[in-house]
Amino acid sequence: MTWESRIITDDALTAYAREPLTDLPVRVPALIQQQLATWPMLRNATEALAQVQYREFDVKGSRVLAQFNPARIVSTAAKVDTASIQARPCFLCAENLPAEEKGVLFGNNYVVLCNPFPVLEDHLVISEQAHTPQAIAPRFTDLLELTQAMGSEYFTLYNGPACGASAPDHHHFQACSRKNIPLFTEVENWPRDYVLRESDLEVFTLHDYRLNILVASGSKMDTIATWFHRSLHRLASLTAATAEPLLNLVVTYDPHHWMVYLFPRKKHRPACYYAEGEEKLTISPAGIDLTGVLVVPDPHHFARLTAPHIAQIYEEITLAPFA
Repeated sequence: MTWESRIITDDALTAYAREPLTDLPVRVPALIQQQLATWPMLRNATEALAQVQYREFDVKGSRVLAQFNPARIVSTAAKVDTASIQARPCFLCAENLPAEEKGVLFGNNYVVLCNPFPVLEDHLVISEQAHTPQAIAPRFTDLLELTQAMGSEYFTLYNGPACGASAPDHHHFQACSRKNIPLFTEVENWPRDYVLRESDLEVFTLHDYRLNILVASGSKMDTIATWFHRSLHRLASLTAATAEPLLNLVVTYDPHHWMVYLFPRKKHRPACYYAEGEEKLTISPAGIDLTGVLVVPDPHHFARLTAPHIAQIYEEITLAPFA
């Protein structure tokens, strides 16, 4: 099956739209409703998501929601070594998607799809049509454009190929509803340590926060992109990375204004992931986990998780901010 056959027609989408099909903020909700009506796997997963359990923690004064989500074991425990990737069919290529899965176009190269293993409400995958490796450098402006096109009710994210992307062989972004994300509430009032303050760009860290993060806030796409590429180069130099340095990105857009959250990483998975017995916690943080919704697929690990565990995990996997 080709991507052309995966793109849902306007005629099929119109029945689920609340208003004329103009842009993504109209098309995406219509797509979600159409897929819920026609794709049992997604419908069941969405119903299960509504029933997931949460535990709330205070970690260094920050709110963290641990989510018990057993369906996410597929992603949390995904084998992302080269041999494992080469041995399985790519689940983001058009010919390997479930028969019922359809999407809407974004730009010339991307297709917006519903995630059948959701963590958050309206969880989407934005897949590049070509089977090409996960890499942010040539596509950072695509991410900014996507975030702008999705509108202020969503956030977008990018997981690096070695720190959270379960399909590092096929480039993709994700998008989710902004509802009830601790980071977005806390960033507004948390004490800031400024790295840069200019008329069209501010860059800062959050003082004594639960993890290390670098935030850029600006209104000009080219200015933000220039900052990002310099930061990417700096991070690669600091970590002696021979490929893309370890990072996750989360982006929001409000009218004429982007917020880019850059999480520099020390490692993909914390030591507790590989531990045995009572020390083991199957937690493999990616972009969503860093915003304060920490996915735990194992019920026993969910029950014994503590705030010190969470603080240790965030400390262990994120790199100190850099200018």
